[in-house]
Amino acid sequence: MVETEKIRGIILLSIALIGFSIYSYILFGTGFGIVLMKLTAIAIVGIIFFIIGWIGFTLTINEKDK
Repeated sequence: MVETEKIRGIILLSIALIGFSIYSYILFGTGFGIVLMKLTAIAIVGIIFFIIGWIGFTLTINEKDK
């Protein structure tokens, strides 16, 4: 059990490092830096508004109505 958790942790850490390396390379090493920044910004804004909408939706659902 402990060994599988360590392996999962190593895999997740590797994915994070490789993903960051690829993101950094595309951002600074290619001509797609502006496009990548725009995609990142729209993803962040979309996630924020999704969370706000989700909170609003859950507030409109009343437990007593069920």
